[in-house]
Amino acid sequence: MQAHDLDSSPAELDLTLLDLGPLAWVLDELRNSLEGASKALRRFVREAEGVSNSDLAALDASQLRTARQQLHQSLGALEMVGMNAPALLLRAMESAVQKFIQTPALCTQEAASKIELAGFSLTHYLEEVLAGKPVSAVSFFPQYRDIQSLVGADRIHPADLWAFEWRWIEPSITLTVDARPYGDEARQLLDRLMLNLIRTAAPETARSLSDVCLGFAAAQADVEPRAFWKIAAGFFEALAHGLLKVDLYVKRATLRILLQYVWLVRGTEASARLAQDLLFMCSQAKLLRSADAPVLSAVRAAYGLTRVKPVDYESVQFGRFAPALIAQARKRIAAARESWSFATAGDLAKFKSLKDQFSLVSDSLVKLHPPSEPMARAMGRVIDTTVASGKAPSPELALEVAAAVLYLEAVFDDFDPNDPTLWTRTARLAERLESAQAGGQPQPLEPWMEQLYQSVNDKQTMVSVVDELRVSLADLERSLDGFFRAPDDRKILAVVPGQLARMQGVLSILELDQAALAVMHMRELVQKMIEQNIDEQQARVAGMFDQLGNNLGALSFLIDMLNYQPRLARRLFVYDAAKGELKADRDAETSRK
Repeated sequence: MQAHDLDSSPAELDLTLLDLGPLAWVLDELRNSLEGASKALRRFVREAEGVSNSDLAALDASQLRTARQQLHQSLGALEMVGMNAPALLLRAMESAVQKFIQTPALCTQEAASKIELAGFSLTHYLEEVLAGKPVSAVSFFPQYRDIQSLVGADRIHPADLWAFEWRWIEPSITLTVDARPYGDEARQLLDRLMLNLIRTAAPETARSLSDVCLGFAAAQADVEPRAFWKIAAGFFEALAHGLLKVDLYVKRATLRILLQYVWLVRGTEASARLAQDLLFMCSQAKLLRSADAPVLSAVRAAYGLTRVKPVDYESVQFGRFAPALIAQARKRIAAARESWSFATAGDLAKFKSLKDQFSLVSDSLVKLHPPSEPMARAMGRVIDTTVASGKAPSPELALEVAAAVLYLEAVFDDFDPNDPTLWTRTARLAERLESAQAGGQPQPLEPWMEQLYQSVNDKQTMVSVVDELRVSLADLERSLDGFFRAPDDRKILAVVPGQLARMQGVLSILELDQAALAVMHMRELVQKMIEQNIDEQQARVAGMFDQLGNNLGALSFLIDMLNYQPRLARRLFVYDAAKGELKADRDAETSRK
């Protein structure tokens, strides 16, 4: 099974190269299992709150076992589709619930909430992956840390979620320092420099440590210790240039390097785990120019880290809000949009509900993104004035409110509270609403608003076209299935060329040229069978039935993929003219890249 973790190699950073179909198929089941586990935990917590601590051991733990089973099923689904880094979080959640079964007193309201939030973060992350965003599993480290703390794990590190396939590679670095052998003098120097670095984080101390590590590398005969000390040198160079935040994990790494020195002196092999942790830190360094930090740049180049974007693993990026709140906001916005549409057409009956519906929209907006409160207030004033007037709003005001609601629909369709444009755009929409309400001159659409309209239109068009293709494919499958069952009935086959022609036209409009070629070939096959009156035996011997059946399967796969990965659907499928078949060819796609 191919691992689909997004930061494991440079090639995998391009989401268009990943077939996310298996993830799309299991995501709903995964979401339901996580919700079921959370509900079971909450039920147990409610039951536990009604008994004394002495009676907890006798409390029925069936709800906890149900939660563990749900999490185990979710873990199996994630591992099946190759999402190995997110599976680590699920495995930790399952271990935590197993610990609750053994010690029920540990299953507190706080602990259950942490597991629920971890589930939210996991589904949010997977939704972002499915949407084609270049997200990293390292981003849900805050939730992973909380769960591992419940388990009492010995090791909790953001690099645990960094799905990098480790191997020893010696960075190519021109050594400009003298070789420094191990010994008492070297040990005393390391002790002094590292203690000073941990206390002061002084750049000059980190720079000295980088040089010391390069000196150790120059003195080593074997590749692994040389590579280790060069990676450590890159790590310290990053600290010297202020490219890394000196946090708990950086300090621990510094102390572990000192301990590694002790073991290397005793003849032990270099630690791959520590080297990978240091490499992770090198990947997180915010390097602008290679010349500024040549050692760090060499380390990053050797391991192909130039395309890896740093992650703020201390901030909460995923799972900040329960999915139910997002779903509720979407429903409220859709209802407000419909009512506003009727109100602008002069349907006064809708005025009764207009104020309540927009009040609910404002409530969701402020709750989920407090900086957008100015827009919520501006919408509220517009709606209050409109309802009080008892008349349809002016065309200019109607358009501004419609634009604001359309923007909110787009925002909550793919909600990212960390989006830096969200605050500025809602503030701008608030200004436009206030201007329109005051009778100001109509303002032209801004570039980002035009892009929004185009994006919404493209999405609606794609949904409509995919639905049309599904219907066409279903009709085609019924016709061909009927013919395969009764090959002598030529009336069934007579409608197939027309069905294929319609499908070919839609595929051509979508620029799915390879698929269109396959459908054209299918049409030619069917025409040949009709015109030459080819019987069943001849068709089977010539492989016509196999070609038609295989192409139907490939087309079904392609149409499914259009829903969640249209770019990959356009580029992954290749028509093999020699075999007359459409195939998903990852090698061909990679070569085109």
